Amino acid sequence: MQLIDEVGYAGVTMRRVAQALDTGPASLYVYVADRDELMAEVYDLALAGIRLPGPADGDWRAQLELLVSRAITTLGSHDDIALVGIIRVPTGPHALRILEATMTLLRAGGIDDKLCLWAADLLDQYVTSSALELAARLRDQRALTAAEGAAKATEEAMSEAAGSELDAVYGDLPADTYPTIHALRPAMTTAGRNSHAYANWKLSVIIDGLLSHRRPS
Repeated sequence: MQLIDEVGYAGVTMRRVAQALDTGPASLYVYVADRDELMAEVYDLALAGIRLPGPADGDWRAQLELLVSRAITTLGSHDDIALVGIIRVPTGPHALRILEATMTLLRAGGIDDKLCLWAADLLDQYVTSSALELAARLRDQRALTAAEGAAKATEEAMSEAAGSELDAVYGDLPADTYPTIHALRPAMTTAGRNSHAYANWKLSVIIDGLLSHRRPS
């Protein structure tokens, strides 16, 4: 986990893990079949940091939103470990704990039993992509802070800088060729500056869509 935090998913090799443990790579294969299995174990270890919501956190929807938010924050804090969720189906104990909680909340919301697994998978895809996006932002923050030798770069400052870059790109486009981009340019370059509102909107759209597939009453 520490190595992934330092060098990312692709940078962690069996040799590098062995060096960190002051042993030979061959000794690792006593415990795992290959690197993929090791990464799956690390991914599940990351999921262990997710605290499940309870009745005190609100109704089923509030709990589901909180669970998703915690999963994104937890996975995103460990660089791009969320990639494991794309490469293979997580079946570790903590992954199953979260799947059980997710489908329980979906059933409480009235989602048809036949669709609960699909709905949980859709939410998991949202968690994975959002965690990778968060990890990328955190990497950029660290890189900018190190490059400038200054205080930690803020997300607001980075978002404003990114918006300015996009505004410059969109501003150079001919309005007759890109009329819609030209018309929506102000909104397109400022929307990303409120990443929390955007994240809440995306999750709300997903859950609202799932609710259209409630089981018949």
